[in-house]
Amino acid sequence: MDTNLQWMNDNIRYFNEWLKYNDSWQGKLQIIGNNLVCKSDGINEAIDISHYYLPNILENPVLREQIQIKNMLQADDIFRIIRVNILAEKEDQTGEFNPQVFITNVDMKQDEDMQFFLVIEDNQGHKFKITKNMELVLQLYQDLLAKGSIVYFEEFKQGMERIMHE
Repeated sequence: MDTNLQWMNDNIRYFNEWLKYNDSWQGKLQIIGNNLVCKSDGINEAIDISHYYLPNILENPVLREQIQIKNMLQADDIFRIIRVNILAEKEDQTGEFNPQVFITNVDMKQDEDMQFFLVIEDNQGHKFKITKNMELVLQLYQDLLAKGSIVYFEEFKQGMERIMHE
């Protein structure tokens, strides 16, 4: 069997199992074809997961634990984690980081429940929603911006990983 087809079968199986623990993902996160699709704030975002093995995120003990705790992670949180992993894996496969990818906007917004969140946007149109540790994320962005006029995605991502694992 083709590796990508096997991966997609495994991805669907794992995803369906995760849905059992995270019923808040129902209607907000689904696999359609080869894409993981997230509906957040009325916007559908999708990423191709046919070349990504979803169970790999379970190697991170924090994520493994959070996925198993009922509704600990929201649909858009896990979607963005998976998207960042896929983008990082693509960078690793090419063996180099594209310094042209940089953060273009950091904006604080409010959802329909009046909860604040950050939206981080890069120059390629990717948007990342941050709901936790917002003060630390803003501080990271400001610190990186103070170093130079451009905040490169890779450096920002590394700082975010440190924040999320603290």
